[in-house]
Amino acid sequence: MKTKTTAKMLMVSGFAACCWNSHGLAAGGVHCQEVGGGVLTNFLPTDSPACASSFHNLCTEGTSTGDIRGGVGVAILGATSGPNGTTVYHVQHHWVTDSGDAIFLKDASLTAFPTPDPNRVLADYLNGVELMGGTGRFDGATGSFPSVFGAADLSLGQITLRYAGTVCFPNAKGP
Repeated sequence: MKTKTTAKMLMVSGFAACCWNSHGLAAGGVHCQEVGGGVLTNFLPTDSPACASSFHNLCTEGTSTGDIRGGVGVAILGATSGPNGTTVYHVQHHWVTDSGDAIFLKDASLTAFPTPDPNRVLADYLNGVELMGGTGRFDGATGSFPSVFGAADLSLGQITLRYAGTVCFPNAKGP
């Protein structure tokens, strides 16, 4: 009798632990996961047709690593001067994963902070970047990347960034 009671308690507590730890059950079928990685992009030539609709024909293309691997780029839509010599760029992202899923992101603001070297700036999305869906696995996904920061070498036309955040999928979809 004692063995049956212990077995029942283990079974009930095991079930409760699974429900407690399962984002899918706890969040009505939504599964969220932490993501992070890096972005390496280059400025495209200002005469590139891909940049024709951007501010001063400025745009980038490159790769993303880490949890969301693929291709990523930015079109600069505008720029304003900020405090202490900063420049705030209004940007639009495009991101395609290695598997071909598109990720849709809201327009964001990238702040460039000057350094003693006039060809290099520090870059930070002070308000983060917000994910608002996509195609394939990212259809209906939401999330945010509150930490996106890095540096740019303006003389070489290169940008290196780190990203970290959370992506929430409405229904877990297989790979």
